[in-house]
Amino acid sequence: MAAIGAEAIPPILSARGWVPRSIDAKTWRCTVPTGAGNVRVIVRHAGTWLYLAVIPFLEPESVKPWGAGKYPARFLGRILAVNSNLSMVKFALDEDGDLTLRVELPTESLSAREVDTALGLLATTTEQYRAPIRDALLDAGRAAERVSVLPEAPPLSEPPSDTESSPGPDISMGVGDAETSLGEPVIAVSNPSLDEPEEGPPALDAAARKAPLRSDPPPPDA
Repeated sequence: MAAIGAEAIPPILSARGWVPRSIDAKTWRCTVPTGAGNVRVIVRHAGTWLYLAVIPFLEPESVKPWGAGKYPARFLGRILAVNSNLSMVKFALDEDGDLTLRVELPTESLSAREVDTALGLLATTTEQYRAPIRDALLDAGRAAERVSVLPEAPPLSEPPSDTESSPGPDISMGVGDAETSLGEPVIAVSNPSLDEPEEGPPALDAAARKAPLRSDPPPPDA
């Protein structure tokens, strides 16, 4: 099959009911009405390749101040993720930094049916993705603006505020208390100095273990 020539492109566009307008001898533009608004399709025959694109993919007025090469990084990451789910058509940035949806086809052994399939995918993909992608861009833009207005963190060398340095309420308990105010059992752990041994004979500790608890009944009168 011979390579498809530039003269074959306008009849393919017209067969879809589109009205091709010539930009130059090998480039045509069509404005196609869809459920997502008008879609501007550009077709250029460049010898060995045929380029088809929706330019721009998003209406500039609907995404201000974004566009023309200014996009949040989070949004561009999502566009790459969307590309992995598309067949034949892919999102890209044009030379002006605008988001486009495009197809590149080798003209060698290219049939009119394949060109028509690519044109149909450009229109249906735009109709399906234009609103979600516009909303994703605006959401990513708002998120980027929120991050940019957050106050800077204080330096690490800054002393804590009075509120942070003030001691909390005294919740220490006496040795004889069995429970905290929350009902949790308290285990008293001694912490003697590592330099000086605890004073007092060992018998004192043994006597303390034999001492009656507060809950024991008082001894009978002698």
